[in-house]
Amino acid sequence: MLPMRPLAVLYLSLCLSIWSGPLSGSVLGADASSSEEEKAGADRTIQSFNSLLKIIQQSPALHGPIAGVVFFIISFSAFAGWALAGLCTKRLVAAEKESNGKQEGAEANTLDREAMALAVLKEEEDRLVQRKASQGDRRKSTVEEEEAGVRSKFQESLSMAENVVELLQSLKQDLKDVLSVQQQAVISVTTKMLQNPDSHDLTVPLALSRGNLGSPSIPNLQVQEWLREAFTPRSTTQAGTKKSMKVVSKSIMFAVRLKKATSVSQTHTVVRDFVPFKVSSEQEEAIRNVLDGLDSWNFDIWRLSEVTGNRELEVVGWNVMHDWGLVKKFGIEVDTLKNWLAHVQTSYHRSNHFHNATHASDVLQTVHYILKTAKLSRYISEIEIFAILISATIHDMGHDGLSNNFHKNAVTDRALSFNDQSIQEMFHISSFFHAMQKDDSINLMKSLTQKQYLELRSIIIRVVLATDMSKHFQELKDFKQLMTEKGKSPDEWGEYTANLMSMVLHACDISGQCKDRAASQRWANKCHEEFFNQGDKEKDMDLPVSPLCDRTTTDVASSQVGFITFIVQPTWQVMADFFPVVAEEGFPQLKANLAYWEGQLPKNEQEEKAEKAEKG
Repeated sequence: MLPMRPLAVLYLSLCLSIWSGPLSGSVLGADASSSEEEKAGADRTIQSFNSLLKIIQQSPALHGPIAGVVFFIISFSAFAGWALAGLCTKRLVAAEKESNGKQEGAEANTLDREAMALAVLKEEEDRLVQRKASQGDRRKSTVEEEEAGVRSKFQESLSMAENVVELLQSLKQDLKDVLSVQQQAVISVTTKMLQNPDSHDLTVPLALSRGNLGSPSIPNLQVQEWLREAFTPRSTTQAGTKKSMKVVSKSIMFAVRLKKATSVSQTHTVVRDFVPFKVSSEQEEAIRNVLDGLDSWNFDIWRLSEVTGNRELEVVGWNVMHDWGLVKKFGIEVDTLKNWLAHVQTSYHRSNHFHNATHASDVLQTVHYILKTAKLSRYISEIEIFAILISATIHDMGHDGLSNNFHKNAVTDRALSFNDQSIQEMFHISSFFHAMQKDDSINLMKSLTQKQYLELRSIIIRVVLATDMSKHFQELKDFKQLMTEKGKSPDEWGEYTANLMSMVLHACDISGQCKDRAASQRWANKCHEEFFNQGDKEKDMDLPVSPLCDRTTTDVASSQVGFITFIVQPTWQVMADFFPVVAEEGFPQLKANLAYWEGQLPKNEQEEKAEKAEKG
C-alpha cells in the first residue's frame, strides 16, 4: 500500500492535469472547436498518467513524499501551459475578430458610398431624361404650332406646289443676308423642280428625268430616250391611276350568264395528261423530258416550242393549271380548258419576233417558278393563284408588235378605243373577256360563282395593267414602301396581295436577261428585231422613229446595258430581297449577263464607263 499523503497529492495532481485544459479553455472563453481539441488532449493526458500510475505502483522506490512533490510540479506546469495557451488563443481570436470586423466595416462603408453615388447618378439621369422629354414635347408642340401657322397662310386658289414655291421664295428673300450661297442654291433648285414637276418625276431616276439630257450614266442618247419613253409616265396624269372598267351592269349580266353552278364543290372527271392535244409517242416522250424542268429557273422554253410544234403555251398552261389543282377546284371542264388554251395560243401572232406565244409561255413558266419554288403561293389564295396564272397567259394576247407610243402617235383604232391609256394592256384584257363572252366553248370561268368571277376579273385587270412599262417606277416605288412596312410575313400582306402579284408579273415580264446567257442573247436579239420592224413602219408612215427602233443607228449592247442597269436589275434586286431563292439563282445570272453586255459595248462607251468607275 502507498502512503496516503503521497497518494492524495498524486491524485490531486492528476485531477489538475486532467481538467486544466478544459477549465482554462472555458475560463478564457475559447470557442467550441478549441474546447473539443483540449478535451482530446486531456484524454491523452489521462492515458499517460494511468500508465505513469501503474509504474509508480509497481516501483516501491517512488513511494513517498518526493514522488508527490514531483507529480504536483508536473501537474502545475501542465496547468500553467494550458492556461497560457488558452490566454494566447483568446487574444488571437479577439484580434482576428476585430480585424475582420474592421475590414467588413470598411467594405460596407465602401459599398454604401458606391450605392449612394449610383443612386445620385441615377436620380440625375432621370432628371435629365425628364428634362429632355419635356423640352422635346415643347419643341414638338412649337413646331406643330408653327406648321399650322404656315399652312393657314396657304392660298386656296393655288395648288400645294405653288404655295410651297411662294413660301420658299419668301423665305429666301427674308433670309438673303443670312443664307450661304449653297443654301440659296438649294432653295432655287427646289423651287424650280416644284414649278416644273413634269420634268422631274419623283419616282424616276435622275438619269431618266425629262430635264436631264446626256446623262453620264447613259452615254448613248438613244438608250436614254428609249428608257425615258418606254418606262416613265407619258403625261402629268398617271395612266391608270383610276382603273377604267366596263359598264358594271353589263359585267354583272355577263357574270350571271357565265354562272352554271352555284358551288365550286362541283367536280369533273379530269384525265391528267402532259399534252392537251394528240401527239405521237416519240413526241410525247420528248415533251415529257422538257417538262421535267418545269419548276426550274432556266427552263428551256425554246426546246419546248420545238418539240410541241409551236404549241408551247398550250402545254405550259395545261400543266400549271393541273399542278395547282385549279381544274378540280374551280370545276373547269377539260375540253373547255383545251379549247381556251388553243384559242390563246393562236391569238398570239407568230410573226412577232418578241411579243409572241413563246414569250407568254416563258413569263407563265417563270410565274409558276415564283409561285412554287420561291413560295409566292404562301402569300395568296387559290383564286389569286388562278388569276395570276391567267394574267401571265394572256398578258400580251393579240399584241401586234408595236409599242403604246406608236399607237398614240399614229392615232390607231386601239389608241382611240382606250384613250391613249395603257393601250396594248387594255386591248389584251378586253380581247380576253370579249372572246369568252362570244364563245362559250372557251369560257374558262363559266363554272364560277358571280362573286368569284368579279373577284377574278378585278385581279386580272389590276395585274395585267401593271405590265404597262410606263408605270414601272411608280410600281417599284410603291412595292419597296410596302416591303419596308410589311416585311416578309404572309400574314402582313393580306390586303396588299394585288400589289405583290402585280410586281411579280411585271418582274417576270422582263426576266429574259435573268436567264442563262444563250437565252438572254436570244431574247435581246428578238426584242430589237421587233423594234427595228416598228422603226421601218414608222419611216414608211412618215412618223418620228422611236428610240432604239432605227436599225441603222441602234447598238444592241448599249441598249441592254441601259435596260439592265436602270430597269431589270433594280426590279430583280427587290425580288431577290423578297424571295431568297431568286438571290441564289436568277440574280447572279443577271449580273453575269450585264458584265457580258458591258464587254460588248463600243470602245468609246467602254472607255467612258471605265473612266467613270475610276472617278467613282
